Amino acid sequence: MSDTLAKDKAQVAGGAGFVFLARMGALIEAASFIAFSWLYGTATFGLFAVLWSYIKISTALTQLAMHTTLQRFVPRAKKEDEAAIVGFAIKISFTLAVIVASLIALAAPKLAPYVSASATDSEHLVSIIRLYVWVLPFQCMVEVTTAAVRASRNFGPEIRVRIFYEQGFRFIAAGIFALMGFMVYGLFAAHLVSVVLSVLLALRLVGRYYDLGAIFKAPMMTPITKEMWHYGISVMPSYFIKMLFSEFPVIFLNALIPGAAGAAMGGFYSVARKISSTLQAVHRTFEYVIAPLASKKSALDDKKALNDIFMYATRLSLPVTLLFGAALMLARNDILATMRPEFQAAYAAIAILCIGRIIESATGPSSALIEMLGHRSLPALNALAGFIVLAGLGFYLIPEYKVTGAAISAAAGVNVTALLSAIQNKMLFGLSPYNKHLVRPLLFAALVATVMLSTLPFIKQWPTPLGLFFAIFSLLGGLALLIRYGLHESDTAPFGKLGVWLRRK
Repeated sequence: MSDTLAKDKAQVAGGAGFVFLARMGALIEAASFIAFSWLYGTATFGLFAVLWSYIKISTALTQLAMHTTLQRFVPRAKKEDEAAIVGFAIKISFTLAVIVASLIALAAPKLAPYVSASATDSEHLVSIIRLYVWVLPFQCMVEVTTAAVRASRNFGPEIRVRIFYEQGFRFIAAGIFALMGFMVYGLFAAHLVSVVLSVLLALRLVGRYYDLGAIFKAPMMTPITKEMWHYGISVMPSYFIKMLFSEFPVIFLNALIPGAAGAAMGGFYSVARKISSTLQAVHRTFEYVIAPLASKKSALDDKKALNDIFMYATRLSLPVTLLFGAALMLARNDILATMRPEFQAAYAAIAILCIGRIIESATGPSSALIEMLGHRSLPALNALAGFIVLAGLGFYLIPEYKVTGAAISAAAGVNVTALLSAIQNKMLFGLSPYNKHLVRPLLFAALVATVMLSTLPFIKQWPTPLGLFFAIFSLLGGLALLIRYGLHESDTAPFGKLGVWLRRK
């Protein structure tokens, strides 16, 4: 193995490790969902989930895909130009978000009738929308500033802001507001407080890697900002439709089912999605790491090195996702047991979403490579094809199967997009996520996952939380065995002392 490939592997594995550990802070959000459902009730929590989905979709528009634009432009820029690039991205996205938030606040009386809510929440829905919509500009700021840190190829610190701090602040603030008796507005106000505090931390973090003074003084009209604007506009539809994959089922459930039941169904699906998002964290971790590396390798016209890290990322992510998926299917009963009994409606949806994410991981970080290397229209067209599948299936399945139907629709749509990206990588750039070295770790992980899932009929009879503990220990044992027996020694070398210790004879 060449020194360059070894260095690339180390950067992929090391960066992925930091990002994944940080993204596991999403467990804080999963825990907060449990707490929110008990503190504020199923209907109010469901309304929060629905409005949060609208905020995220709006963010996908107002951000203008600046998080992806930064991954493309910063690694290729001269050192003295980096701060100006980041400054433009922050300013343009925040300004657009403020404008959109203002318009939504003004239109709140006309928008409120289209949102299903309980009788109590409906009386305050206009005021809730006018308060909560101001999460939008600060959420944009958090996403763009943390993307700027990632673009500097520093993986992990920015996720701590978005996951640990933002989720932690929200959890604490929501608890305080509930204790103070703010049962209608408390959850929405808590989210606003958390993103404002997170913006302050994110700006401080950006100051470690860029000149903050130059960022705030960054010009808005230069040749490079015009190029960023055009690139962001072209990529934004893809990001917007990607966000619809995640959020549209929540909105669809709320729209098709009236009243408190519609709000509750949105909450049920949000819980299923959040639990299964552990698998998405594995996949997205490698996409986060490979995007700036792909941009750099492409600029150097080093296709062989790019294909090597593409295959390596797939070789790590697919077996790990398979083991995580099996563990989540074992643990879901105990996880749902901590919530209100009605959340058992998410039981089948969790398994369906997990299976969908495992299939998606078989394509490797294909979508991230297409965003960095392909024609600007390709990501949008791929995402649109997947969304058409999601919407069509959802319209047919949700009225009868509700949360389960939404999960089937989402899983199918996501994989249409992933498959199209993988095909395009092969046909346009000659890049494939597969080689013979994938066979052993994949078969080994499949064997371990099969053994884990064979215990499922027994675990359902165990008292809580024995099933959860068994799932955790099975996962840790499976990962250790994968590193020792499934992966080649050259693949585990970037793990450092951990890899050496697990592979010792």
